[in-house]
Amino acid sequence: MSVGPRSLTELVASADRTTTVVEFVSSDGRLVTTTGELADRSRRVASGLLALGVEAGDRITVQISNRAEAVVLQLAALRVGAVLTPVVPVFGPRELSLVLDDAKPRVLVTERRWNKFDYLAQLGEIDPNLLPEHVVVVGGGSDDHVDWAQLEQAEPLEHAVEVDEAAPCLVIFTSGSSGAPKGVQHSRATLWAEVVDFDYRPHADSSRDVYLQGSAAGHIGGYMFTLRALHYDMRTIVLDGWDAAAACRIVGDEKVTAMVATPFHVVQMLEIAEQQSLDLSSLDMMMAGGAPVSAALVRRADRLGVGLVRAYGMSEHPTFAIGRWSDPLDVRAEHDGYITGANEVRLVDDDGKPVAGVPGEIQVRGPEQFLGYTNAPDVFTDDGWFATGDIGVLDGDLLTVVDRKKNIIIRGGENLSATEIENVVATHPSVLEVAVIGVPDDRYGERACAFVVLHPGTSIDLEGVRQHFVDSGVAKQKTPEFLEIVDDLPRSGTGKIRKHELFRLRAGL
Repeated sequence: MSVGPRSLTELVASADRTTTVVEFVSSDGRLVTTTGELADRSRRVASGLLALGVEAGDRITVQISNRAEAVVLQLAALRVGAVLTPVVPVFGPRELSLVLDDAKPRVLVTERRWNKFDYLAQLGEIDPNLLPEHVVVVGGGSDDHVDWAQLEQAEPLEHAVEVDEAAPCLVIFTSGSSGAPKGVQHSRATLWAEVVDFDYRPHADSSRDVYLQGSAAGHIGGYMFTLRALHYDMRTIVLDGWDAAAACRIVGDEKVTAMVATPFHVVQMLEIAEQQSLDLSSLDMMMAGGAPVSAALVRRADRLGVGLVRAYGMSEHPTFAIGRWSDPLDVRAEHDGYITGANEVRLVDDDGKPVAGVPGEIQVRGPEQFLGYTNAPDVFTDDGWFATGDIGVLDGDLLTVVDRKKNIIIRGGENLSATEIENVVATHPSVLEVAVIGVPDDRYGERACAFVVLHPGTSIDLEGVRQHFVDSGVAKQKTPEFLEIVDDLPRSGTGKIRKHELFRLRAGL
């Protein structure tokens, strides 16, 4: 009886023999390949990287879209023991400079152009002292840069470099929604734990399943789909960048059964499906996370036949709670999921003491927990717990996230949940999206301000919001006292709302 891979190193070593179909969709067309073919290409690129002087432990910064070369480089970096430091494709010179300054890579890999982004022009805006000796360009190099094709012309690497499973192999830089990005370090062991802690196949017969990858390259979701495709043998379709209309078409045409997305992406898909009467019901398993997921969104998806559940995790600890599609709708809608695998969760009060039966700050530990930041002090407790900064409640192993500490609005000495207020505003028929912040007030300390994006052709005023809260039976003090109608909400490259920009916007009004 054959035994499957027992580590990330074994998974990569066996990748050449896999035949999972992977399709890369872009504005230029569709490339259909297999994981085995991608792995074979990675052996050549691995030799090419060694020829450029890359050694085990060296960092390789990459800023390219979700294309085949991104997967090839990912596997090649693992073969040579390098540490990959991806950058979200929509990030500009400032963000790239911050990553380069922290990573100090041996090699930078980018592409000549993607969508509206001219990456070679962007390199001209970066301090030359931050650029490594070798810059590799997908789509054709120049006199100053190495052509990616040169790497693929190298002789295939026969034996991967031996590396400790506990050594760093990936640094994911957080989106910086509340400040400068932090480098989140993961090892082969932590990433392998994320692969096996939860089976992403909706059906026992994985030949029925089609996984749609829409997460942007450059963050943890953009990295993990390769490993899941290898391990779970799920046909995978990859969008080179987020396109909600394309995602809806692919779900309908290809009968996609599984997908992971942020609430922002889910909202866009549901809007299009509702407007155009599209069928998304093949999505038996759709997980929403990366930002607060409202109960209203889960119920909205259910009305369209989409099996949406909430999931909870972060770059530092990718997934430690996921809902069950077999649960009743009310459970799926109101809770963030059950603790997965060997992960542990505890709640603590403001003094760091464990609490039970009441809300507390969520602390987590487990095998997929990151190693620490590259550019921030140690953040673990003496016994290995990581404080998420989120407030939650536990019912057995069922977790519900109720707010973030920094999303607490203190009005007249009473703590108000910004997330709770957002969830109520979101149920108003005119509201497409909402974000709530606390604004300074001489009398109360803080008062709630709601920034709202409206559905086309609708309107709302502050009195309408107040009446909606009365009709919803919500305590009066939780009603927003300021309302700002905006065309869109400022977001990071991964779709998270940049609330610090809303604070600045409000201060300037």
